[in-house]
Amino acid sequence: MIKKIDVLANKTLVGTLASTKDHRIAFQYSDEWVQNGFSLNPFKLPLSRQLFVSSSPYFRGLFGVFADSLPDSYGELLLERFLRQKKIDIRSLSPLDRLAYVGSSGMGLLEYVPDFSQATKPDIIDFDFIQEECNALLDSKEVQDIGTLYSLGGSSGGARPKSLIRYKGEDWIVKFSSRFDPKDIADLEFRYMSLAKSCGIRIPDIELVTSEKGGKYFLIKRFDRHQNDKVHMISVAALLECDFRAPALDYNDLIKLTRILTEDDEEVMEMYRRMVFNVLIDNQDDHAKNFSFLFDATNKVYRLSPAYDITPGRTYFGEHTTSVNGKGKGITDQDMLLVAKNNRLNMDEAKAIIQKCKKVLTNAAILGGMHA
Repeated sequence: MIKKIDVLANKTLVGTLASTKDHRIAFQYSDEWVQNGFSLNPFKLPLSRQLFVSSSPYFRGLFGVFADSLPDSYGELLLERFLRQKKIDIRSLSPLDRLAYVGSSGMGLLEYVPDFSQATKPDIIDFDFIQEECNALLDSKEVQDIGTLYSLGGSSGGARPKSLIRYKGEDWIVKFSSRFDPKDIADLEFRYMSLAKSCGIRIPDIELVTSEKGGKYFLIKRFDRHQNDKVHMISVAALLECDFRAPALDYNDLIKLTRILTEDDEEVMEMYRRMVFNVLIDNQDDHAKNFSFLFDATNKVYRLSPAYDITPGRTYFGEHTTSVNGKGKGITDQDMLLVAKNNRLNMDEAKAIIQKCKKVLTNAAILGGMHA
């Protein structure tokens, strides 16, 4: 079991994570990073030589920014099956062990040493074969090549199966369907991401690819990469150290957070625009891991990442995970305008955003009399 692990960024030592005697996780920035780097989380890990000890009940005892590197449900299942093949019980792994298996293959900027990762990003993969392998994995059946499947997607986040690939000479993500998804999930995600763009929301480059066998796959260009350089990314869940699996935040919180972190009115209106779109398409899966910020190393500022995971979706409790002025369902235009008023946004611009989104969705035959 690993007791200490180094955190790196572009081969520079950011700091060190270590287990304490009382089984907690501590972190300390390196001298070089304090002099020349930036805060990984301005709210929880300010840039100093202080020894930080996590007290969060979430994230396996890690600070959220490091937990962001870990795989979510699908990636966790992949890791479990991969380790089982090697006669290793995943339950024996400490949080630092798990980061070592992420190593240099994680999302965002951060890398971990020792590095046990086995990620590969081939230029060409058989999407249909990988989909069949994903189906077998999710159905608890035998997977032909768990090593390849793990190397392609073992560090990915989210519930949906996905692989990290090289496409057109750049880093992309290809999403696969699970048994719980509609058959046209790739078309659906491509359509709603395109509609979001028409509403003025920033999205990454996307493509809808059809295989030789007729299978459709949704591809999204990685925004945590810029000209092959890694970019620091942190989710709202990590920033605020909150549980993304349960309702914990309101859009008032997200807008205030955006204003404090970015100090940019355009970024604030972008967050408002995403709220409106999520409400109008009934995307209830608007949890704190589905909003992230990127650090602009050139200008030394945080900005909202491009939008992702914005499709209609219901939660098991039937409400938005992020509430709108305290309401998780039955949300009206007036509720959304109250969020704008509470945060001293330009009310004419807020109204125009709602009307533009309604027009785009109505023209696409998605909105019909809702949210009047």
